[in-house]
Amino acid sequence: MSLSPYQHLEKRFKRVQVLRSITHLLRWDSEVLMPLGSSRIRSEQLALLDTECSAILLSKKTAVLLDRVESSSYSLDEWEEANVREMRRHWLYAKAIPKYLMNSLHRATTKAEVVWRRACEENNFKILSPHLEKVVDVVRDKAQFLGNAFGCSSYDALLDEHDPGRKSAEIDPIFQKLDLHLPPLIEKIIDKQSANLPVKISEKIPKSKQKDLGRFIMKKIGFPFNKGRLDESLHPFTEGTSEDLRITSLFAESDFLSGLMGILHETGHAMYDFGLPPDRFFQPVGRDRGMTVHESQALFLEMMIGRTPEFMNFAGPIVSRIFGVSGPAWQPENLYRMATQVRKSFNRMNADEVTYPMHILVRYELEKDIFSGSLRVKDLPDAWNEKFHKRMGIFPENVNQGCLQDSHWPQGYFGYFSTYALGAIMAAQLHRALKVEIPGFMQEIQQGDFSNLFDWLGKKIFQHGAKLSSQELLRQATGDSLNSDFYLDYLKEKYFVDTDIHS
Repeated sequence: MSLSPYQHLEKRFKRVQVLRSITHLLRWDSEVLMPLGSSRIRSEQLALLDTECSAILLSKKTAVLLDRVESSSYSLDEWEEANVREMRRHWLYAKAIPKYLMNSLHRATTKAEVVWRRACEENNFKILSPHLEKVVDVVRDKAQFLGNAFGCSSYDALLDEHDPGRKSAEIDPIFQKLDLHLPPLIEKIIDKQSANLPVKISEKIPKSKQKDLGRFIMKKIGFPFNKGRLDESLHPFTEGTSEDLRITSLFAESDFLSGLMGILHETGHAMYDFGLPPDRFFQPVGRDRGMTVHESQALFLEMMIGRTPEFMNFAGPIVSRIFGVSGPAWQPENLYRMATQVRKSFNRMNADEVTYPMHILVRYELEKDIFSGSLRVKDLPDAWNEKFHKRMGIFPENVNQGCLQDSHWPQGYFGYFSTYALGAIMAAQLHRALKVEIPGFMQEIQQGDFSNLFDWLGKKIFQHGAKLSSQELLRQATGDSLNSDFYLDYLKEKYFVDTDIHS
């Protein structure tokens, strides 16, 4: 029996997905295991894989098959129709960017990422600056091609790349509201907490024990270690597919909580990938629905679950047993106060959930300035410090506390940062809906039972893959569109209502 045009398309896009899964593995290796001197061959490997994917997408046969399926009377179900829509989107994206430009981007970002590590070690932005400038130049060219193809501004094209359908016109008023209401809220919470500061932990915890703790809690959450692993990297991240999940965290002996929260964050990403529809694994419609949704899952698990009295009541005894520690500082109520202490800090990854969006607003504005042409890469440190001080009232002491702390820009991920704050807002809305539908779910978390939580997320988010837009996905899960009021209300309730940790 001969294959239909749609089935032929599925075969071609399956090949693309397999090639991209190899790319994921190579990128993970670049961060975790690859020797520094291997960056040159790695850039060639990534460029070749991307070239092969582009060759499949841009072949005449793919275009003919897409046209035939879209214009014919072939009977497709709703999943198949959504898959064809996603196929066309991927095709348009590949067609918009010249092959030489993608090769240039791979070479520039691979080199910049390696130099970024050295710049961090030496606390010297000037080392990275010329390489980051090359990345920006290539990304700017890419954004112009994408903007022309999709009929939008260059920067909106970059936003769409990471969060399909999202535009700055939607983001700007949301961020303006956060910019208006968060600073006074931060001051009030810091003042309130000053009367009940947590007891400091003096013990240093070996990284090996922190990883043991992380793996234990990941297993309780449901992370499939037969298809994944936990490692360490300079910057926590999740890479791979639902069949091969690689997550990392950054561990510090004097601050185990930051490593644990990094694990929870990345496990949230991994559980989303793991929960995507398995029967659509090789197809575009079976992939995630963009990074706002992805970050909502990571921040949900880290902030709305991990930084709660119930989670600490569950995790506290495990921490004491694995670390071999005891005393007031290690009690669940003190761990909770540590996890929810609001501080004006320089590092985004270790930021609390109240100040977290302010870190994103700085990056979002800087990106817009860079791509509007009003900010040069070499002036980035001073511009960063100015915008950061305006919002937080403190100046970074060095570039490691400022514009060197993230690997996203050296990797070419411009347009990505906004998804962190938008994801936090989406997470707050999901949290509100979950509390209504399963009122006692946090008591289950306290007992170490995460099954109902992930069953709910599976039904509301995971199982839909890329079938729905992120806006539709949120609306069907919560009944509302993205709205920063829910996030502000969530913070006010959590930080101004006294909570008895033993209730």
